Amino acid sequence: MRRSLLKIVRTATGLIAGSVVALAAGYAALLVVGYKPVAVYSGSMEPKLAVGSLAVDRPIDAGAVGVGDVITFPDPYVKGRFVTHRVVQILQTEKGPAYRTKGDANVSRDPWTIRLDGSVGRVSFDIPFAGYALFYAHTREVRGFVILLSGAFILIGMLRRIWRPQAPAPSGA
Repeated sequence: MRRSLLKIVRTATGLIAGSVVALAAGYAALLVVGYKPVAVYSGSMEPKLAVGSLAVDRPIDAGAVGVGDVITFPDPYVKGRFVTHRVVQILQTEKGPAYRTKGDANVSRDPWTIRLDGSVGRVSFDIPFAGYALFYAHTREVRGFVILLSGAFILIGMLRRIWRPQAPAPSGA
């Protein structure tokens, strides 16, 4: 029974480790080819983007943004936060184009009119529930857990080496 339990634990550990490596490699591949994953925190874009989804943006020139595009841009009110909403109107001003946005689930448009300089992220596709992983990976608790888990694995590996039974020394004849 002990061997079968050990085999189950090893198999589960291998599957989990393999999944983590595959997810990390997929995330890195998205970044390398120019995509930017963004976690969806609110229901303002439902049903297009559900809470907990991972919206994957492709940077495009701001001049290529059209009405109906779902874009990710800096929140005009909260520094460091991003908003992913649909463009509902483009206004031509003296300073260039200005954009009005709206969440699909919201009754009215956003209270701001934004200007986009350079490039902006346009949502190419989304991955349901994957945003939760990105969100929780940035929390202090998860990082602490990963550090503790890594330390525990290193400690267990070292203790196994120390406590491993020694093979009998060959006798010289």
